[in-house]
Amino acid sequence: MRAKTTKFQDSENLIVWEERFSIGIPIVDGEHKRLVEMCNELYKAIVSGKTDERKTFVFNTLKECADYVRTHFIHEEKLMQVCGYKDFEAHKKEHSEFAKKVLEKCRNFEKETYYSSMNFVKFLYGWILSHIAHTDRLFVDDLKTYLKNNKK
Repeated sequence: MRAKTTKFQDSENLIVWEERFSIGIPIVDGEHKRLVEMCNELYKAIVSGKTDERKTFVFNTLKECADYVRTHFIHEEKLMQVCGYKDFEAHKKEHSEFAKKVLEKCRNFEKETYYSSMNFVKFLYGWILSHIAHTDRLFVDDLKTYLKNNKK
């Protein structure tokens, strides 16, 4: 099944946040928005054309992204565990594979070229759209049910 075609770019950003990306959990939505911002920052750094500045900024953004996704994934995984999300292990595996790819990119940064950086930002773009817009939505009903049943 093909995803709905939408204009995701504006004049300077690779991804434009849309409300349809929201899952309705404010802390998670805020973290997702920050991931989109980081992807846009990385994209802007890559296309800036200034090789030395670009490499430094790309590297710093990659490091920030690696640290941030680790924190974000811990938050999400705790929420999934507390609500008893049935596909927790599969979701956690997706997180691990993504984090591994980001860390690998950081470790091999000296080999980076413009094209490999663009391929990586395209990977981020695709992952953000598929994971945030679809996969993360799968645990929301369980979490909302848990929160409703455990109000104090």
